[in-house]
Amino acid sequence: MGKLLLIGLSLLLTVCNGTQGTSGQESEAQESQQELKAQTGQQMQIKQGIRGQILWEAGNQMPSPDAPPSKGPRGVERTVYIYELTNSSQTTSQDGVFHTAIQTKLITQVKTDANGNFAVRLEPGRYSLFTKEEQGLYANLLDGDMNIFPVEVKEGEVTTVEFLVNYNAFY
Repeated sequence: MGKLLLIGLSLLLTVCNGTQGTSGQESEAQESQQELKAQTGQQMQIKQGIRGQILWEAGNQMPSPDAPPSKGPRGVERTVYIYELTNSSQTTSQDGVFHTAIQTKLITQVKTDANGNFAVRLEPGRYSLFTKEEQGLYANLLDGDMNIFPVEVKEGEVTTVEFLVNYNAFY
């Protein structure tokens, strides 16, 4: 009797696993995942532009003998806004890192994958990068001329960047 029950159960599992039909939501979710993978793959295969990763770091980063070391930054999903090279005088800033009323031209925006990776094709030139945060567009890097997170794209080259979002970190 036990063997019959086991055979019946085994047959039922085989039939259920072999069914080709899926619900509309499952099918749409699978298509979305495949589409995202295709987009990510296309983004990573650029020949000229910017490739990078957005990293998130928060909390107390001070070393302490009583606390375990922090895990460090981790990749995070964000939207990256790419503007013409933007000087700090061309924005309204809050806390020096959140920017609104940017007076330069928005070139494009790109979503990162779940690990913060992104890639975007761009013409040669100089650009400023920002990430979208609740408080506004975020960028925490300035060069000596007060240009906000400047990145240069050269003909036939891919510029690699690491963008650390750390406004909630303490050092």
